[in-house]
Amino acid sequence: MVVLEAQNVDKFFYNPTETQVLKGVSFKVNRGEFVSVVGKSGCGKSTLLYILSTMDTDYKGELYIDNELITGKPQNYLAHLRNEKIGFVFQFHYLLNEFSVLENVMIPGLKLGKLSRQELEHRAMEKLKIFDMQDHALKKANQLSGGQKQRVAVARALINDPLLIMGDEPTGNLDKKNSDIVFEEFKKLASEFGQTMLIVTHDQEFAEGTDRIIEMEDGRVIKQ
Repeated sequence: MVVLEAQNVDKFFYNPTETQVLKGVSFKVNRGEFVSVVGKSGCGKSTLLYILSTMDTDYKGELYIDNELITGKPQNYLAHLRNEKIGFVFQFHYLLNEFSVLENVMIPGLKLGKLSRQELEHRAMEKLKIFDMQDHALKKANQLSGGQKQRVAVARALINDPLLIMGDEPTGNLDKKNSDIVFEEFKKLASEFGQTMLIVTHDQEFAEGTDRIIEMEDGRVIKQ
């Protein structure tokens, strides 16, 4: 089953002259696939991710999520869709230091508003257990190491049981040991939980461990 599909996506920047940064990008991601997107800096991979995640709507072409045409939908609809169906993991963890680890994981669930606070607390603990972070649940986020923060960020991305997890260089800020830990956890999410993942990375070793590599060059997909 296809979870995400891009059809002939073009993207232009105007600053001040017109530059085409994405050129006819088309590909599909199936349910349960662990896909990485690679390419040199400036090839358009992060720009593509912002379009696929519905945060950038200024493009040509068509985007389908869960077999629904998303292109042209209003912003408030897209914001709800993002919160419900997409979990995000960025290079920087973006945890809120004034909140506990448990509260940080709960935030997207509170925003979605489908479950009671009690149910969300239970679910957040279950997600932390996947990453062996349950013993840190009541600590403040700033008491954790960099690797621990990124694991909490992945747990937070899972709180709404998203259809798709998208990552932008999720190991880009980590040393080798912590990169390996985060990679292994992604691998586990794919193999044990059937989680669909699309991860932009410049880490060749990370990419080679995924099910499929989409390679970009100069705004085009050259291999998938």
